Amino acid sequence: MKRIGTALIAVLAIAASLAGQVPASGSAVLKSIGYVKTDSGLEISVRVEGEFVHQVSVLSSPNRLVIDFAPSQKIEARPVYDVNAFGVTTVRTGQFQPQISRVIFDFSGPVPAYDIRKSESGLTVKIGLAPKAIEKPAPAAVFPPPVPENKRVRETKPAQKEEAPEIGIEAESLENPPGFYNTTAGFTIGTYRSADDRFKEVYGDQTNIQIGINLSRTLLYLKGFQLDISFEARILSLTGKSTLSGDEAKFRMIPLTLGGRLLYQTKYIIPFLGGGLDWYNYKEDSVLASTSGSASGYHFQGGVFVVIPNLDFLRVKLYYKYTKVSATENEIDVQLGGPEYGIGLSFGFNFLNKVAFIIQ
Repeated sequence: MKRIGTALIAVLAIAASLAGQVPASGSAVLKSIGYVKTDSGLEISVRVEGEFVHQVSVLSSPNRLVIDFAPSQKIEARPVYDVNAFGVTTVRTGQFQPQISRVIFDFSGPVPAYDIRKSESGLTVKIGLAPKAIEKPAPAAVFPPPVPENKRVRETKPAQKEEAPEIGIEAESLENPPGFYNTTAGFTIGTYRSADDRFKEVYGDQTNIQIGINLSRTLLYLKGFQLDISFEARILSLTGKSTLSGDEAKFRMIPLTLGGRLLYQTKYIIPFLGGGLDWYNYKEDSVLASTSGSASGYHFQGGVFVVIPNLDFLRVKLYYKYTKVSATENEIDVQLGGPEYGIGLSFGFNFLNKVAFIIQ
């Protein structure tokens, strides 16, 4: 009961402090976290948009360095960043209270020497470097000691760290840029219409629908530009009438695509252009005969991904694609490729982060 009472008093004290001391200019946004590794230490940039005050605490069991920001009720940074350098295993973000955003540095051992400085874009945290001497103490802390993260953690007295003088240092190299995912997977629904007259005689001149799945991986990221490699498989089934007997004919085709794409990353719109190679596997069954085979060709495509707000891993794909593929059966050439319009839904995630080459 004593611990519960202490926790309630701490929460109420935070709310009271914010009401009296935090500038009433709107809620700050925790935008992103990036870091730079050097031979002598680790420099971590915490980007914060808007006015804020912050409180630094050191917790144990397990060892953590905690920074609370207020007023802040929105976090656009990723929830977890893997670091594994200078004792820092991960950097995590979370909403501690409705108006307090929290950044947590997890350590594999004791918390080493650190230096935290405020800049125009947020905070710069240096790990593994001896902090510079401070001539005068920083202003009194806005927050009381934070409540432990879960009930299993024993209550410890946080060691207060004085805030160093304000300077304008910002780390510009990020592990992954905000909203960037090096791998995407999804499905598409597209049109199909052959321009070949022989094909139209059997299966008609109407536009048909083909469905597909796709997977892509970023090879290079350079200041918003992405170079991807992608794979796609689609399927198309048609029913028509043989021109000789009028009997039913069935056609089935599975196009496979391997291509490259150049994309440009913005917050909500990601346009792209690309091209590559195609392999079409087909089979036709009728009363007179059955035919199967494969043909290869090439394509080019263009389109745009529309990022869903507040769900940046989810993107709607709108695209146009033109494929040039020709099959030969009984010395007759049939054009299987053609124009394609479509829409899809892609899911972004990070897989083997260090494989992608990222240049800020």
